[in-house]
Amino acid sequence: MSTKNDYSAEEWKAIASAPVAAGLLITLSDTSGPVGIAKEAMAVGRAITDAAQGQAPEIVKSIATSLKDNGRPESPNVPMMGSRAESKMALTSTIRNAVDAVERHSPAEAQPYKMWLAAVARKVAEASKEGGFLGIGGTLVSAKEEEALKELDEVLH
Repeated sequence: MSTKNDYSAEEWKAIASAPVAAGLLITLSDTSGPVGIAKEAMAVGRAITDAAQGQAPEIVKSIATSLKDNGRPESPNVPMMGSRAESKMALTSTIRNAVDAVERHSPAEAQPYKMWLAAVARKVAEASKEGGFLGIGGTLVSAKEEEALKELDEVLH
């Protein structure tokens, strides 16, 4: 089992920011207004802190501990003025780098870590209804979000 001390600063930044990157990948796929974006952002934080309980791998618990210590999750490096496509590339790169680092340093944790990232993204996708009006109608997970979840799945495998 691995912790922050088993990784370089660059590797840990990728590992700790990957859940946020996964969430942002979903949020960027189909923005749902300020309230929806806020709900999706809160879903990432909740998914990280919830991971501290139960049978989560040690690396995930380390990320949750870092969140508790810092008060906010680690943010991935995303170009501020870039296009949506550039942002998606930066986010998927962060996730790939994180997964690669975990696979190299702690192969036994790699699959549970990848499953956790996919679960974080799913929670973000389900955090806010898409479409509808004032919370009435709409769909829990839009077609664009489902597409983004499939893209994430390809990155994770």
